[in-house]
Amino acid sequence: MQDENTNFNLLYKIMYELTVVFETSKTPNELLLGLKQVFKRFFEVSDIEIFSVDDSLISLKNFVKPWEVLPVNEKTNALTSVFHEFKNNNISYLEKDSNLYFPLYAQGKITGVVKISGNIQLKNILDFLPLLIRQISLAVVHLRYFETVTNSAKFYETIRNIAKITETQYDLSYILPIMGEIIDGFIKEHLIYVFIKSANRNEYKLIWPAKCSIINIKEYLSKIKNSNYLVFDEGKTCIFPLITKGKISGAVVAYNTLDSLNENEIKYMQQLTLQASITVDKAKEYMKTLENATLDALTGLNNRHMFYQRLNESISNAKRQKTNLCCIMTDIDFFKSVNDTYGHAAGDLTLKTVAKTIKKELREYDIASRYGGEEFAILLPNTSLDEAKLVAKRLRKQVEKKKINVEELNIEGVKEISVTISVGVSLYNSSTMKDASELYKTADKALYIAKESGRNKVIVYEN
Repeated sequence: MQDENTNFNLLYKIMYELTVVFETSKTPNELLLGLKQVFKRFFEVSDIEIFSVDDSLISLKNFVKPWEVLPVNEKTNALTSVFHEFKNNNISYLEKDSNLYFPLYAQGKITGVVKISGNIQLKNILDFLPLLIRQISLAVVHLRYFETVTNSAKFYETIRNIAKITETQYDLSYILPIMGEIIDGFIKEHLIYVFIKSANRNEYKLIWPAKCSIINIKEYLSKIKNSNYLVFDEGKTCIFPLITKGKISGAVVAYNTLDSLNENEIKYMQQLTLQASITVDKAKEYMKTLENATLDALTGLNNRHMFYQRLNESISNAKRQKTNLCCIMTDIDFFKSVNDTYGHAAGDLTLKTVAKTIKKELREYDIASRYGGEEFAILLPNTSLDEAKLVAKRLRKQVEKKKINVEELNIEGVKEISVTISVGVSLYNSSTMKDASELYKTADKALYIAKESGRNKVIVYEN
């Protein structure tokens, strides 16, 4: 009777502590660490590992690191053998090589294996093994369900974020990298690349990120023929075409150096790419609508199309009147980190605030345009190079001083943010500049030097 009471008390203490672990664990890692702590407190256990069946029901994966492929060795072979014994013989545990194994269940099916290593006193553990199996199985199922619900919520949020891009942006060179970042944030275990297809040739240009590490990517992309996704490198490289108006306009590529995309990830990628295609299509239609428009929808400044028109007009006037004409090219330093840290709504608010600051500091007849993304172009008629440099310095200083109020965006712990700009300045020279574009291109070269040499500064182009 005393032994029974002792066993009952031990069982009660263990199950109480395990229940706390089950209730508080929100990730597989938290669950496993909690199990280890409880078992080490009551038994001579050195380690606990949980393995679950992957989606294809072919192999076992580490429950904490499901993206890793288990190495092919004696240890993995023994684990696979144990799993099949549980599956075929309906036994409750196995003791092999000083390790204790027991199965995990979900809806009456074996879905994994728990491995306990150490100096195991079988009797003590076996006394409550049926209850332990049930409780750990329920905890694993709960975490999987929680993960599914969380992923589902994140997925629909990702879809919404992709769809919302065109509310304020329409330039493909700007929205495609944003889409890449959004998809990459959801499919975390894989590298994401975004390519755009040449209009006249079967060639693809990498738009996001800066480099692609897939050796045969050009060959893979050349095989895109329709909307079907393509799989290469044993599933480690998957290509999802972007289709607009029934034609291939680009591709989103998911790549993992270790493991292939599973069935759920492929379904997610198909839906995300479909939404991305819709967004690109929408942006193209919007750009057509804006071809005859003059203003940028987000900032209220001239758009790029209008900038080119005003550039040609301004150069013609400068030649005819024999007056100076200067150009300023500027962009927001580390703008990508604003989007990454605070969200794209904060990025849009930053663009609007900087545009407003620029407009406020210019004369009525100066011409400010949003050139694209976070870059602005400014034409200064009847302005010497020294005067233009003073304007550029004033702009840089005013933007640096400006506090951008983001309270309405409800960013936790952040009420305002600040940014800086880098600035390039150039003077029109009719004897050396044979094409109108050379004016803003030389200012852009100076801007590049400003950014490369530390940012938040003004550089004048020297002929």
